[in-house]
Amino acid sequence: MAGAHGVYFRSLNRACRKPMRTEMKPESQGAASLTRRRAIGLGLAGLSGAALGVSLPGIFGTRPDRGGGTEPVGHATRNEELWTLWQKRGWVKEARHYERVGKTVACRLCPNQCVLAPGERGRCRNKINRDGTLYTMAYSNPCTFHVDPVEKKPLYHFLPGTKTFSLATAGCVFRCLNCQNWEISQRSVEETKDPRGDELRLRPPLPEYLTSSQLARASLFPEDVVAVTSALGCPSISYTYTEPIAFYEYTQDCCKLAREHKLRNILVTCGSVNESAARDLYQWVDGAHIDLKGFDDEVYRRLNSGRLQPVLNAIKLAREIGVWVEIVNLIVPTYTDNLETIRKMCGWIVRELGPDVPLHFSRFHPHYKLKHLPPTPVETLLKAREAARSEGIRYVYIGNVPGLEDAGTTLCPKCKKPVAKRDIFAVTQLDIVDGKCKYCGEKIPGVWA
Repeated sequence: MAGAHGVYFRSLNRACRKPMRTEMKPESQGAASLTRRRAIGLGLAGLSGAALGVSLPGIFGTRPDRGGGTEPVGHATRNEELWTLWQKRGWVKEARHYERVGKTVACRLCPNQCVLAPGERGRCRNKINRDGTLYTMAYSNPCTFHVDPVEKKPLYHFLPGTKTFSLATAGCVFRCLNCQNWEISQRSVEETKDPRGDELRLRPPLPEYLTSSQLARASLFPEDVVAVTSALGCPSISYTYTEPIAFYEYTQDCCKLAREHKLRNILVTCGSVNESAARDLYQWVDGAHIDLKGFDDEVYRRLNSGRLQPVLNAIKLAREIGVWVEIVNLIVPTYTDNLETIRKMCGWIVRELGPDVPLHFSRFHPHYKLKHLPPTPVETLLKAREAARSEGIRYVYIGNVPGLEDAGTTLCPKCKKPVAKRDIFAVTQLDIVDGKCKYCGEKIPGVWA
């Protein structure tokens, strides 16, 4: 698939038919094999500017980030040539959901509510105010793409056993201390893409192999995403790895075109989005993994630099519009491992969403800025599952614990027989026929065909 030196499209095609292995083809001798997680960390599946050896002249300066640290912003006039190249590539597009006040703009996309003077950029790192117009710089320039099992999103009640074409651009609306893909989510787009050199659009017929320099300047416009997904035989497209709200315009345009071509759309999202923007996007979305990163607003602010209530609102809205939703709750020791709070969260899910929304408890592993914490004890995950079931949630799963018995098993709520079993991301048993339990005929909610 992809590595620090390029991507095999032939391997991506095979990935739709059998389990994947990530490898890299060296441009020089002596390159080692590469794990998929490491590949994602590197950028275009995934290649960052640093990994590519790309050192672009800065078109943006920095200013203090409201959440701490610095943000790339302003001073676009420092390199008008690079800005022109970005526009020529088609990687710039006027943003949606913003207001003008003179030459100041107020982004209304997410609860960050960025107010930007000319030259400033928002916290997502993708939106910039140029002379009173808000632009996204994350359009048709994904820094990573891959073919994944849909179970890896994770979605367990949505087209089980199928593959999904997955892509992302750099940037995110959150600053999670435990981010798994921080190498791309906490970067700006110009750190992952290079508009110099000949233009390269990826579309069928796909080349057998691309070098890292080609990947850095490759474009995937919405029509290309749809064509590539169809050529690879994937029934769905996933907007994932970073945060699809951060590349909202690209996500929305891809979703619309995919729907026209009878492809399904999947969001893997933190759910931090304002209602108007959510309504405009969710109408084109079929399935969503929404991270409910806790159930305490103060913890949300410390751990993710976000707020709880907008996420709860977004989850309810997605269900109202008809999106198939599965919730993921990462249990982080000392942050989100309070069992009483977990029980309250599960009670809210049953009351506000119903008992049939699948809940995935995910094990934390030390990463990014929380390397000092231990992994989540398995006992804590088992107690959380017990609490969720006692509150009335019918489909509860445990992730990131290979070998744990029944962690990924779907039980029929009526006859209690297993109707689906999973081994990591592989479906090993599926006894759901026409959306019903094979044994007793009970309806199993989900998208099965």
